Amino acid sequence: MAAALKLLYTADLHGNEGFYRRLLGIAVKRKVNTIIIGGDLLPKTGDFTSLIEEQRQFLTGTLRPLLHAFRDSNPAVDVFLMMGNDDFSINMDLLEEMGSEGLCKLLHMRTHRLTEGLSIAGYSCVRPTPFSCKDWERYDDEQKILQPGPYKPVVSTLDGLIDIDEQEWFSSHPAMEEDLEQLARMSDPKKTLYVLHDPPYGTALDTLWNGQHIGSMAVRRFIEGHQPPLVLSGHIHESPKASGKITDRIGGTVCVNPGQTEAILQAVTVDIPGFKVKLL
Repeated sequence: MAAALKLLYTADLHGNEGFYRRLLGIAVKRKVNTIIIGGDLLPKTGDFTSLIEEQRQFLTGTLRPLLHAFRDSNPAVDVFLMMGNDDFSINMDLLEEMGSEGLCKLLHMRTHRLTEGLSIAGYSCVRPTPFSCKDWERYDDEQKILQPGPYKPVVSTLDGLIDIDEQEWFSSHPAMEEDLEQLARMSDPKKTLYVLHDPPYGTALDTLWNGQHIGSMAVRRFIEGHQPPLVLSGHIHESPKASGKITDRIGGTVCVNPGQTEAILQAVTVDIPGFKVKLL
């Protein structure tokens, strides 16, 4: 059985400095052991063509100093995080540097020990969206469904944003289903908490205002097949408001999406053992 632990989880902060400061303040006030940020860390507003540099500046000028000050004051609290589909992967080098300095621990396709009897692992990618950035988008499963959108598809490179052919891009990368099975082999699913940016399909956690479900079938199958104790997601900001729920269950797995708003930080605490979830 895992030792007692209190987690603080949120996602989709999108470079909101006030939300980051509030999150770190809550962590101190609630005396949590672990902070987890499940994707979409960085700004996505402004001129799209300059977003790579804007996100880079946020990492160096805002997030790194915040985490540095927090670590100095709270050295026993771990901060786990990963990029999401609105974060340009070309800036991963800065997160890697922050990780090497001990300011955070990166989750995408990695496993870490949380406590005796429990690990944590993560996956940043989502099924294809109608939006431009494709860095963290993959085919969901063998159905290879695309969502055509009004925005031209691009990926981030050292030379800036480049246009891509969607079919060629997705076909040249493993599908989410394949990646998630690799993640399962890297971990012990029965003893691992998974942070999966895309929520499972057909739940209270992937619901749009019109009632449509747009989550990942690959994530759902992963949960059905491996039955981890807890899955933390995000991505669909409005889902808790649309469905009225921040949690759902798939078999014995507790699934969570706290949602996010532009005005009020949405975050939850999770008490272990028991995986009791509370919206703040």
